[in-house]
Amino acid sequence: MLDSFAPSPELEEVLLRAWLGRASGETLRNRLALIRALTRLYYAGVLLSASASAPRASPDTDLSAPTLTAFQLAISEGRLKPGTPETKHILGKMFLDSFFSGVAAPGFDAAV
Repeated sequence: MLDSFAPSPELEEVLLRAWLGRASGETLRNRLALIRALTRLYYAGVLLSASASAPRASPDTDLSAPTLTAFQLAISEGRLKPGTPETKHILGKMFLDSFFSGVAAPGFDAAV
């Protein structure tokens, strides 16, 4: 929820305060960081698994992923179609990149 609805530290604190009824502490923030990373890894696996059966000319060994802006542009220009195995594959790479880098994960709204 934090990745989807609280893209800034200020909004994250507002959401956590509303949920807890008090300010969040360091222990909770550490737990959330770990869960956030594991959630990103989980979604990477789900999306890459969903695209695994798609026919491919050769194995994809390139783990590079587009930026969220480049991904959204590809969707809006029609180079990627929402729901296709190719789009799920790219989105899976983006979640994997997010797991490794700690940068916010892409949203699902434009792709799934």
